[in-house]
Amino acid sequence: MAKIAVTGSHGFIGNNLVRKLLDKGHQVIKMARHMPPEECDMIYHLACPSSTQYINEHPNEIVDIIIDGTRKALDINPTAKFVFASSYGAGDLTLDKSPQLNYNSAKFLMEQYLEHSGRDFEIYRLPSVYGEGMSNDGFVKRCVDGTAYKPEEPNKKHYIAHIDYVVEQMAKLEHVEAEEITLGEIYEEFGSGRRRLYRSAPDA
Repeated sequence: MAKIAVTGSHGFIGNNLVRKLLDKGHQVIKMARHMPPEECDMIYHLACPSSTQYINEHPNEIVDIIIDGTRKALDINPTAKFVFASSYGAGDLTLDKSPQLNYNSAKFLMEQYLEHSGRDFEIYRLPSVYGEGMSNDGFVKRCVDGTAYKPEEPNKKHYIAHIDYVVEQMAKLEHVEAEEITLGEIYEEFGSGRRRLYRSAPDA
């Protein structure tokens, strides 16, 4: 049994991860915003606004939040293993000017920071995670609710993973395999009811 600190424990992924860790018999410390020093074996750093609306409306603020929050999380315990929730988009930075680029760039910067920190760490480049309790402004959720517009680029690739599978893999410190899907497929499959938020991933 390990003593594990979790930032962002009230978020979609964090809340599910805490339950999974507790189910596995670990002692979990839900870290508050000020993140005081804490004796622990491992730190899962998940705290970060991730809704599409927030990222679009606060592109510069999101950079400060990611950088400041990650450095504070690292200070919780300098010797604990550090598990960082990055973004799938951090592995494919583009030259467009969308606010999402700021989010992905800040995540990538923190990946590089960890690489040179001398810490024992694990990085998870998470795709769009879906399931019960996800943000209402996520494309998958809007398709399920029937509020999503038909995508202008239906063949554009997207990457998703079910929350049950994601937290199981993270709790075991094992790789998260993203499912490649197009925006059109998401719109058709989730919008038609063939796939639902409560449906577990095939390999969960």
